[in-house]
Amino acid sequence: MSINLDDNKNNYFPALGLNTTLDEIQSAINTISGNAPSTDKFIYIESKSDLPDAVGGVITLLANATYYFIGTIDLAGDRLEGSENTCLLGPSSENAFITSTGLGVGIPLFSTEWTTAIRHITINDVDTGIYINGNINPPVALDWTGVNFNDVSNVGTINTCDNFIFTKGSFLSSQNLLITGTAGTIGIDNSLLRADASSTDFIINIDEDAIITRRFRIIYTSIVASGTSKGIFASPTASINTESYILDTVNFSGGSTYLDGISTTSNETLFVNCINIDNTSVNGQLYMTSNATASVIATQSFWVKVAGNTIPSIDNEKYTTSNNRLTNDAKIERKYLIQAHLSFNSGNGNVCEFGFYDSKLGAIRTPSRAKSTANAAGRAENITLGCVVNHSQGDYIEVWCQNTSSATNITVSELNLLITQII
Repeated sequence: MSINLDDNKNNYFPALGLNTTLDEIQSAINTISGNAPSTDKFIYIESKSDLPDAVGGVITLLANATYYFIGTIDLAGDRLEGSENTCLLGPSSENAFITSTGLGVGIPLFSTEWTTAIRHITINDVDTGIYINGNINPPVALDWTGVNFNDVSNVGTINTCDNFIFTKGSFLSSQNLLITGTAGTIGIDNSLLRADASSTDFIINIDEDAIITRRFRIIYTSIVASGTSKGIFASPTASINTESYILDTVNFSGGSTYLDGISTTSNETLFVNCINIDNTSVNGQLYMTSNATASVIATQSFWVKVAGNTIPSIDNEKYTTSNNRLTNDAKIERKYLIQAHLSFNSGNGNVCEFGFYDSKLGAIRTPSRAKSTANAAGRAENITLGCVVNHSQGDYIEVWCQNTSSATNITVSELNLLITQII
C-alpha cells in the first residue's frame, strides 16, 4: 500500500491502526527530544525578531505567556513591557542575557504593572534595569530566581508590590535598587550584591515614602560595598514594623559604608549573625543621681512607685523610657535579666523594701524583693535587686518601694536600673 505523507499528514490512518495524525506524532517526538516548538503561550527567543514588534520603542509582551530567552538578545534601543502574568525564563543567567544597545539613560529595560516571574536571566549593560509599578493592578508578586544584574548603573525601582522575593541572584557592578510605595515583603536570600566601586549610590535604597507592611529581609547573602559605593540606606522616616528590618547571616565587605539611616539601636532592626556590622540586641537602662524627690509613704507596708526624674542610657536598644519605667519594644518574646542598684534616705532605723513591679505580672516580682535598714542618719546604700523575666512588646518594669517600719517617706537618691537580653 502506497501512502503520500504530504497529502495525508493531517488525516488518520485506520488502515495502519493509527488514531493519531503525523503532526501529533511529530509534536510528541519534539517534546520527548527537548525540541518542542514555540506556541502562542511558550515562545523561544533566539533573536529580537522572535519578540513582538516594537511600537514607539516598546515591545509589549503577551499576557499569560512565557518567553524563553536563549543566548544574548539585544533589543537595539527598544525596551520590554510586561503584561498580566508574563513570565521570563532562561536556561541559565550565565548564558541568557538581555540588553539594549542605545537604550536611553533612565529608561528601564523591563517595566510592568503586573505579577511577573523571572528565572535564570541576566539583565546586562544598561543604565536602568527595571521599573515595577504595583499601584495600578495590585496585588503584584515578583518571584525571581537566578536573576543577575550585570553592569547596571541603576537596578531600578519597585514602586509597590505584595512581595518581591529575590533568590540565588546577583548584582554585579550594579546598584541603586529603589524601594518605594507600599510593599508587603521584600526578601533577598542566598545572593551576591556587589556594587561598582566607582558608584556613589547605595546598593539598596528604601526611601522616605516606603511603607513595608510585613518585613524587609536579607538572609545568607554577601553585600560588597567598596570604593565610594555604599550598602543599604533605609530612611528613618520609612515605615517598617518593629524588628521587621531583618539582616540574618549577611556578610558585609569592601570597607565602605554598609548601613545608613536606620541603625542597630532602632526599634525596626533585627540583625543576627552578620559580619562587619553590629548585630542587634535588646537592652534598656535608666538612672538618676542625687535625686531629692521623695516617694510618699502614706501607709506603712504599702507599695508605691519610686519617685524621681530618671535619665535613659544613650545605648538603649528596643526599650523606651519614662520616669522609672523601661518599656520593651521588641516584638519577639525573649528572656531578660533585670538588675537594679540604689541608695535611699528614710527614718532612723526604718526597714525599707524594694522590688520590681512587672506589668506583665501586674504585681511586684517576689524574687526581686530586697530589704535594707537605714542607719542612724536614715541612710542606706548599695542595695541590689535582680530577677529574670520573659517579656515582649509593651511589657514594662518599674522599681517600687515600701516602708515596713512606719509611714515615713523614702527618697531614692541614686538608682541604676538595667535590663539585658539573655536569650
